Amino acid sequence: MVHLRGGPASILALFSLLLPACNNGAGGDTEGASTGTATSSASTTDVTTMPVTTGAIDTGGLTTEPTTASDTTGAITSATDATTGEPGTTSGDTTGNITSNTTSNTTSDTEPDTTGDTSTGGGFNPADIPMIPDDGMPTSAHQKKVPLGTSDATAGFFEYTPPGYGGGELYPLLVFYHGIGENGNGDSELDKVLANGPPKLINQDKWAKDRPFVVLSPQHPGGGCPSPTEIHDFFTFAVSHYDINPSRVYLTGLSCGAIGSWAYLGQYLDEQIAAIVPIAGDGKGAFNQSGCALGKVPIWAFHGDADNTVNPSGTTEPVTKLQACDPKPDVQMVIYPGVGHDSWSMTYDLSSGNDIYAWLLAHFKP
Repeated sequence: MVHLRGGPASILALFSLLLPACNNGAGGDTEGASTGTATSSASTTDVTTMPVTTGAIDTGGLTTEPTTASDTTGAITSATDATTGEPGTTSGDTTGNITSNTTSNTTSDTEPDTTGDTSTGGGFNPADIPMIPDDGMPTSAHQKKVPLGTSDATAGFFEYTPPGYGGGELYPLLVFYHGIGENGNGDSELDKVLANGPPKLINQDKWAKDRPFVVLSPQHPGGGCPSPTEIHDFFTFAVSHYDINPSRVYLTGLSCGAIGSWAYLGQYLDEQIAAIVPIAGDGKGAFNQSGCALGKVPIWAFHGDADNTVNPSGTTEPVTKLQACDPKPDVQMVIYPGVGHDSWSMTYDLSSGNDIYAWLLAHFKP
């Protein structure tokens, strides 16, 4: 059953464990330990030697799917000119990463200001994050299926609500879009969504219990990648049916889900979301559509330089062009040397040393 929005209530104290923007330490239970740091500057591309865990890597994404082989042969379709060759190596054994970023000079969308009253009226402060109590339950106990037809959403999805949810506080929202191998009918095939990313970590009890996100993971039906309209409509549903802080709405996706996320950003910009983390996607079409306006939303993009499924230029080209915009937006990227299409496992479980969750929480719409 979908949780309906609660009544007015005062917002709890700011999430006490919030890490600084781009903090590289793992913030709780993850699939792998953080083993290094990624350093960067606003004007140069630095190479930092950094060990990465070398355990089994999921190869869901565009070309593989963990349960039904017949569902893994769909073609990539998007408004971008993504490369759709054979899947590259998915080994996570790398010797470092290349980072390039630009830090915004403004403070309105970085660390929440706790030194004064930034309330917008009615007791609502867009910077607020509820405290998450430890209820002694595993994270998997807080995640459930919402099959297509059982809610007002036009897709089936997995729902995760953190401990304490339902008391009237407003929570950050993280929406995750999977790869093409996890497309399905939203009902009997919904378990495919658990193959990768946040829903996998939550299901395996490797998600930090104190992360304050409501995490919704919709399943894209049919072939190809999710459309901008599909993503926009799901956000509209989510914000109207859950206790969500509208200033803290975030998007992430891998492979085909990242291609769709970039395309959504190109069309809707900052209408709904406060920050985005696309992994192994293609944002060239989005930049061609919106140009420097794309930088209205903070972006942290990830890719492997040995990706033979979605060419790394899908990340490097739009990010480099955005970093040349004036004023410079809050846009950065991490390109993992020697990593194939699966650049998402080490990113979502934080074993690469890049804390995307703390980075997301450091951004909000005033």
